[in-house]
Amino acid sequence: MQQLFEQQGNDTIQGAASFVNNHTIKVNDKLITSDHFVIATGLKPRSLDVPGNEYLLTSNDVFNMEELPESVAIIGGGYIAMEIASLLSVAGAHVTILLRSDRALRAFDKHHVDMVMDEMKDSLGVEFQYQTEVQAIHHEDAQFQVTTKDGRLLKFDKVINASGRVPNIDTLHLENTDVKVDKKGIVVNEHLQTAAANIYAMGDVIKKEVPGLTSTAQFEGEYLSRYLRGHQSDGIHYPVIGTVAFTFPQIAEAGVNMDQAREDPDLTVKDLEIAQGDYFYTGTADDKAHLSLAYDQQNKIVGASEVSQTAVDDINALIPVIALDVDPAVWQEKMILIFPSLAYKLRSLV
Repeated sequence: MQQLFEQQGNDTIQGAASFVNNHTIKVNDKLITSDHFVIATGLKPRSLDVPGNEYLLTSNDVFNMEELPESVAIIGGGYIAMEIASLLSVAGAHVTILLRSDRALRAFDKHHVDMVMDEMKDSLGVEFQYQTEVQAIHHEDAQFQVTTKDGRLLKFDKVINASGRVPNIDTLHLENTDVKVDKKGIVVNEHLQTAAANIYAMGDVIKKEVPGLTSTAQFEGEYLSRYLRGHQSDGIHYPVIGTVAFTFPQIAEAGVNMDQAREDPDLTVKDLEIAQGDYFYTGTADDKAHLSLAYDQQNKIVGASEVSQTAVDDINALIPVIALDVDPAVWQEKMILIFPSLAYKLRSLV
């Protein structure tokens, strides 16, 4: 990426930047002034404030392990926790996920999350410990002992903290600027502008309602590029966004959240077992493969959620259906998608 930037005629500087004031930053003892700044520092792992937290690995540390541990505890139940659990368990480790509540992946349809968790237990041997709050970690006899709030003692070869991520702003010295921050990130307006008129922010570091994904960060970067060059004047408008957890099986969704759709009297949810019948699912008949579609009162698809081995591809096929608001008759007249595939079956689902 650095080479690409430089090939395009940009200057790059490696170092930790901090603000001196709204118009000046300091990098490697050098002061740099600019008409505009864009903060895009992302998130960092949340530190778990318990005794022994120095023994905890982060998601970054996982990929630097030289040997696969026999037993691993993962604290948390979000994207990172569930994806790492899938990865390590497939590789042969016994994985235990420690959850403070009774479910994981809260951004997704609870019904589908339950299916993912059941499959991870049955197929991969992942163990879930519910209502479990870590109180301390001790290093003992080449293992790590986790003490829970209810007094249990659990031993593992490695313990990974995947309890969440927080805005990566500690070293920016934003107190020297007019930038406003709350616990969810840097506060921006519809133009991604902070309370300091010349400072903008984008990516996971900002407070926003849409998913914090690489794709949304890139979308924000494209918007800011146009806006700051005077090629666009209106505020950012987010499109239909697809999101996924690369668990085993995958879980993906787009549009209206299915938990909310089931509670909305103006929406109808259709649940489909796509490993059965003629949905052209490419996995096996024994897979947990389930698709849920939310329809509005005009019988148009406004949301989709799927758990399966092919959820990413299937939800990607449904995003244009949701986003483009195509009349079903036009969809059937203008397109015949590849057979056999679930996308082909859209002819009868839209």
